[in-house]
Amino acid sequence: PTAGTGTDGGPGPGDTPGPATSAPPTCQIHYDLADQWADGFQAHVTVTTTRALATWRAAWTFRDGQHITQMWDATLAQDGSRVTATAADYNRAVPAGGTLSFGFIASWHDSNPAPDDFTLNGHSCATV
Repeated sequence: PTAGTGTDGGPGPGDTPGPATSAPPTCQIHYDLADQWADGFQAHVTVTTTRALATWRAAWTFRDGQHITQMWDATLAQDGSRVTATAADYNRAVPAGGTLSFGFIASWHDSNPAPDDFTLNGHSCATV
């Protein structure tokens, strides 16, 4: 069978799927530690996306108990070490190849390593 004969450009009837491959990230995250003091810090996150977005939700995991106390240009949700920043009403749409950004102030104890496990709308992002 010929691959891609389905009406949506996907597999057609009788097509056998090939081996699973992981798709390259569709976004890049730049995490910038702007300032740090004895028990707190300020950071900025900039995301570049290859796809146009009607809305967005960026998430990451802190590795050492950091806790966000204030966020701007996004709505904050934090559950333990997992943080989610959701688009504000005024910055939801992002064109393909465009960027979105937001910042926050947070507390830390013992150490303040950069977060990891960044996602955009549930898809893994490369960290740059």
